[in-house]
Amino acid sequence: MEQLTCDPINALSEALCHEEEGRTFYLKAAQRTVDPKGAAMFRSLADDARMHAEIIQRQLDAFKEGNGWALPECVFDCQADLDKPLYPRGKDALQQTIRPDDSDLDALLFAIKTENDSFHLYSEHARSSTDDQAKAFYEYLTEEARTHFDLLMLNYESLSSTRGWVN
Repeated sequence: MEQLTCDPINALSEALCHEEEGRTFYLKAAQRTVDPKGAAMFRSLADDARMHAEIIQRQLDAFKEGNGWALPECVFDCQADLDKPLYPRGKDALQQTIRPDDSDLDALLFAIKTENDSFHLYSEHARSSTDDQAKAFYEYLTEEARTHFDLLMLNYESLSSTRGWVN
């Protein structure tokens, strides 16, 4: 796997873009999902992405003002297992995009792919960080991506076996 440099401003800018794109996707998925449980789940994920983007933006602003790391307390409550992968080995690659005629399962697959990408991005930044606060920040985002991934997989498995959405 390609080793990422962990220049704070570049890494945070990339993370901010990732969270903003995720939020946009989750809001669109919520609008398209007919089932109230599914729509609520996507709106909740959009709220999480908004919160993550706000935390990242505050940190970016702190760096641009020359203040270094200024992390919220929630970051220090998390310690991610960076060696624990999201996917079992041998899992097929997920679909890259969702068309307007795609199903809720397709939306879930895309969301799962997005969280997997987030997980890998943040875990690589955590691994390459030499600063303890940077490492804590990226571990927090890694664990958030894992939590979202687990929720999405639970819903995908439930929906694909016709048990409906899980909350």
